[in-house]
Amino acid sequence: MRISDYSLRNLRTFCAVVEHGGFGGAQAVLGASQSVISTHLKDLEVKLGLTLCSRGRGGFAVTEKGEEVYAEAKRLLAAVELCEANLGTLRRVLTGHLRLGLVDSEADNPDLPLHRAIRRFRDVAGDVRLTLEVGTPEFLGKALQTGDIHAAIGPFPNRQPNITYWPFYVEEHGLYCGRAHPLFDRDPATVGLAEVAACPMAVRPYLQRAELAGLPDAVAMASVSNMEAQAILINSGCYLGWLPLHFARKWVARGEMRRIDWLGLSWQSQFYVAHPSSPHDLVQRFLAVLAEDFGSLR
Repeated sequence: MRISDYSLRNLRTFCAVVEHGGFGGAQAVLGASQSVISTHLKDLEVKLGLTLCSRGRGGFAVTEKGEEVYAEAKRLLAAVELCEANLGTLRRVLTGHLRLGLVDSEADNPDLPLHRAIRRFRDVAGDVRLTLEVGTPEFLGKALQTGDIHAAIGPFPNRQPNITYWPFYVEEHGLYCGRAHPLFDRDPATVGLAEVAACPMAVRPYLQRAELAGLPDAVAMASVSNMEAQAILINSGCYLGWLPLHFARKWVARGEMRRIDWLGLSWQSQFYVAHPSSPHDLVQRFLAVLAEDFGSLR
C-alpha cells in the first residue's frame, strides 16, 4: 500500500478504534461521527484488501490480520511523530506530539501542580500537540514500553527495561477508616496495633508490601486498582485502607473518614518521572521544565 496523508489518517482512525474497543470510544477521541469512522475503516480495508475488524451483533473484534496491521501502524505512526519532532528541531521550532502519563488521583494535589509545568511548556512549545493519560502504574509502565506514552509520573514499583526513572516527589499516605467502621468512634487510647492489624484491609496489589509493612500479620481482604475504588471500600466501613493525605482530606472534613494516626502509622510513596532512556527532543524539553518547576520536590 502506498502511504499518503489519507492513508495515515485512516491508520490513525483504525488505531483509535482498536485502542478504545470500538467506534463509541474512538468517537470522542477523534472528534468524528460513527459514519466517518466507518468510512475511514472501510477505505483502509479496501486499500489493503484485508478485513481488519468485525462489526456486528457479536460486538467489535479485531481480526488476526487486523492485529498485525495495528502493530505495523503503531510503528509507522511513531516514526512519523519522531520525524516531525526532529524536523522541527532542525528549524529550531518545537513541533510534534507529546504524550504524557500521570498516576490517578493527583489532580487535586496542591503539592504537585502539574498544570503549572504544562502551562510553562506550552509557552515555549505552542505548536506541540499534547495528550495526557491518567492510569495505574501498570498501565503507564506498559504504555511507556509500547511508546504510547513518552513520559509519566507515578510510583512505579516494578521497573521496566530501557526506561529511566528519576526521583521526583514523595507522597505521604495515611491509614483510614470510614464512619461505619468499628474503629471510627473508638478512643485512640483503647486501640492497639494488634487490633488495627486484625481488621480487614483493602490494598493496591502493586503496593501491597509497603501498605502492610507496618501492620504485623495483617491480611489483605480486598484489592483495588485506583484511589477512587479504595475510597469507596473505606467508606463502606468494612475495610481499612491507605490513601494519600491530600486525597482523603475532603472525606475527613465531612466527617466521613478518620485517619488512624495515633500509632505512628504512615508511609511515603516515592514518585518518579519515567521516560525512555533515549528520549526525543520534546520529552527532553518537558523534562527540563519539570526540573525547573519542581526541583525543590526531589
